[in-house]
Amino acid sequence: MKTIYLARHAKSSWNSITNSDFNRPLNKRGESDAITMGEELKRLAWLPEKIIASPAIRVKQTCKSYCDILEFPQGEVEWNPDIYEAHTITLLQILTNLDEITNSVMLIGHNPATEHLLEHLCGATQVKEQQQADGKLFTTANVAKLTMHSQWKDLVMDELHLVNLIRPKEI
Repeated sequence: MKTIYLARHAKSSWNSITNSDFNRPLNKRGESDAITMGEELKRLAWLPEKIIASPAIRVKQTCKSYCDILEFPQGEVEWNPDIYEAHTITLLQILTNLDEITNSVMLIGHNPATEHLLEHLCGATQVKEQQQADGKLFTTANVAKLTMHSQWKDLVMDELHLVNLIRPKEI
């Protein structure tokens, strides 16, 4: 069985003095949520063998919290610039190119791509069950656990099982 931990970065600061979206850091809530989610990932034993993440500052900060708490070596994180401003097809290519000896991966990125990937892999029925009352699905710092029985190269639309979707405000 293969497992995907699909994660969205924690809440970023729109009031940052940075001049680019890429360099926006986490805000105080984002920093706190990243720690909360890292602790929940550890409690649930959602421990990826591999982490692939966008190199944007807010993702790096989120990932650092996860790595510190999960005791994942930060030097082993694969920083993939294609994840920043990615489309679903790009994220699918990253996953389908994984080495088959890898059984679990955490992909940390941005919306709308992470939400679209979740919808693509799990299908509308499973995803709709996870929507919040306001209709939102994959808000900041959310992590979804997906499983499949096929190989990475055979990743197919609507065939993955959405085990759970965790949100910091629900912990």
